[in-house]
Amino acid sequence: MRLYLASHNLGPYTNELLKLVGEGRKALFIENARDYYPDEKRANDLQEKLAMLSELGFEVEELNLRDYFGEPDKLRNFIDLYKPDLIYASGGNVFLLATAYRLSGFDEILREDLAKDKYVYGGFSAGTMAICKTIKFYGHDHLVPERVPEIYGVDAVLDGVGLVNYQLVPHANVPKWLEGTKEYIKRIEEAGFKALPLNQEAVIIINGDNQQILGQ
Repeated sequence: MRLYLASHNLGPYTNELLKLVGEGRKALFIENARDYYPDEKRANDLQEKLAMLSELGFEVEELNLRDYFGEPDKLRNFIDLYKPDLIYASGGNVFLLATAYRLSGFDEILREDLAKDKYVYGGFSAGTMAICKTIKFYGHDHLVPERVPEIYGVDAVLDGVGLVNYQLVPHANVPKWLEGTKEYIKRIEEAGFKALPLNQEAVIIINGDNQQILGQ
């Protein structure tokens, strides 16, 4: 299993990302954590994020999981045909993202593919939180589970993909989110889970049994 988990965007360690990915340069980008954005704002943000990966030399396109809700076999076929070297997920509303993973079957596909080392999974903020065991400890302001029924018409999923044995807390050293960070950590630890705060510049790299945290 290979993971590249950033707090913000790609983080400052893109050379490490390229080494982790290897020689391949095909990528898919998941923007569903920002499905609460108005259409124009979402489209503009998506273009910025696609450019972010293109500038690293990736051939990249959006993987919009809404196109595969209720059709996991169709999603499996698309991923198998595209053969990505990297799938990267944006920040935003982690409840939307986790629900999109579940409704499309991407959560199960991701677990299976990473076990076979088919590609690197990466993400930032919500894209990292979604791979924890649970996301029930998160949520603030408008980034709450109540947005999911408004947008997808179903209750929010509160389970993560379960790829790591700790709960990630991104943006941990950003002044405007310090109180929120403390609250997340308190909820996580009171429930008996391990919290792992990530500074804004931090990146976790997992390659098989090896894990390193850069920028803490």
